[in-house]
Amino acid sequence: MIHRNVRGGVPSPYPRFLFHGLRSAQLIASITVSGIMAYFIYYLRMENFAIPWTFIVLFGVSLATILALVVTIIFYNFTYLSPHFNLLLNGGISFFWALGLGLLSWSVSTSHVLAKACTGSIWGGEAEAGVCRDYKALWGMTLVGTASTFAALTLDITTQRRVTRLGSYNLPEDDKDAQKLNDLKSMRTRTKGYEAPKEQGADGVWRDEHLHGEEYHNRYGAEEDKVHNAGPLESERGDVGSYNRGFRD
Repeated sequence: MIHRNVRGGVPSPYPRFLFHGLRSAQLIASITVSGIMAYFIYYLRMENFAIPWTFIVLFGVSLATILALVVTIIFYNFTYLSPHFNLLLNGGISFFWALGLGLLSWSVSTSHVLAKACTGSIWGGEAEAGVCRDYKALWGMTLVGTASTFAALTLDITTQRRVTRLGSYNLPEDDKDAQKLNDLKSMRTRTKGYEAPKEQGADGVWRDEHLHGEEYHNRYGAEEDKVHNAGPLESERGDVGSYNRGFRD
């Protein structure tokens, strides 16, 4: 029987809701960042402008994160996702997310994009105001991607340590309630059975009461049955024997 949080017949050591929550945040942030970067890079190439390193780093790390999420979810669902393997992926991705966030924060600090409202009157047109909104969305999603990836890395480290300390299989947090319920059902099933009371004999050995009764019946009941079932001839012989013994005496 395959329990919850079991994929491919192998139980996952990750707490399910936290694991999928962090991955969802990573996926949303990566899709948003990669979409904005693709839009910026496309128009920069059309205008024959050089592509900043900030855009290259963010575009690359967002695509790498999407690819890593696809690969690891396949492992999670069909085979087994090793915390050590996932730790290596999130560790490398975390570095580039932090690098991209640092480069982007330094870039927008000179123009004060985050501190200004994105309106046409401030930026000199609706197109410029649209670019302002894109930059704010880009910075916000980069922050979410960086934070969620570092949180996923922390979860990988914690899970890896727990698996190493307790063995290859550690019951996930969200399966403990189900296991307790199964144990309670098993306990109730065992208590429904009846065990005969036991008594202690003279030799100090505990014997079952019904076995003791059978032993008593076999020892003494057989003699009574022998007397009651004796034929007339045997009874007469018993009487004659008693008379002869008395006569001799």
